[in-house]
Amino acid sequence: MQEPTVARNYAEALFELAQADGPLELYSERLVQIADLAVTERDFRLFLATPLIDTQAKKQAIREVFEGYLPEYLLRFLLIVIDKRRTRLLPGIAEEFTRLVNEHFGRLKVDVTLAKAPDEATKSDLRRRLGEVLRRDILPRYRIDPRIIGGVIVRVGDKIMDGSVRHRLHTLRRSMLEAEIG
Repeated sequence: MQEPTVARNYAEALFELAQADGPLELYSERLVQIADLAVTERDFRLFLATPLIDTQAKKQAIREVFEGYLPEYLLRFLLIVIDKRRTRLLPGIAEEFTRLVNEHFGRLKVDVTLAKAPDEATKSDLRRRLGEVLRRDILPRYRIDPRIIGGVIVRVGDKIMDGSVRHRLHTLRRSMLEAEIG
């Protein structure tokens, strides 16, 4: 099985447990924190990855550090991930779990590209208007790209809505070049 599929399977299993135990946001937040630690903290990443440390010793250390901080089912889940030697999948599991939580609550991640940094009023207006169009609660991630000149580019999954001035100018130029002069 490929790693993304395995990560999805683990995330789905944890999601079922978390729904029964809840709250889902707490599970998501803490799982993302653990996954971030596994990526950004070299010592933690090496601790999880090295075969030189016995699995039982790793599990004991994890239990001592995270007991009381992580929900019990999440802690048990993490211990199983260590047992199965799947710790390298933690970032993918966290990403997939967060996607499941967002889907459960009707939220949608959207990438928004603007020519300049938006102020709070613009962010609020964009979020509201995109929410109306997409009929979902929107979780926007903003990117700044001065090359688009103005307007906005919205990416939802594999769909792109390009309302940039650059795109409009390109379309106008193409139309003018293709027009017959008569």
